[in-house]
Amino acid sequence: ALPGAEQKRYQKTTMKTVACALLLASAAALAPTPARTAVSKAAPKPALHYQVAAAATAFAPLAALAGGQSEGTGLSLGIDDPREGTVLWVIGGFFFFTYYNWAKEQPDSDSDFFAEYDERRL
Repeated sequence: ALPGAEQKRYQKTTMKTVACALLLASAAALAPTPARTAVSKAAPKPALHYQVAAAATAFAPLAALAGGQSEGTGLSLGIDDPREGTVLWVIGGFFFFTYYNWAKEQPDSDSDFFAEYDERRL
């Protein structure tokens, strides 16, 4: 067994060696690959124009929302019983008409609600 001071120095040296080895291994993993020198023909034109690809990409979230809400039932919003759709429409309609009637009674003002304050209350 090594004396206490030598054992600590040995541990520090070992830790430094391991750290350097890990640093070199990670640097080697990030090294660029050598360039290929093979002569290639001109790149073929893409099958889809970039406008079509962009349109398809923009549509993807909408398609995911439509299909993703089925929760495995294959039906919209996962509703597999007609009563669930009825309850959904009745409750949604209740809240819509409640809000609509409340909003009709609110004063129409062209002023900014958050910009108005009582200057006496500073």
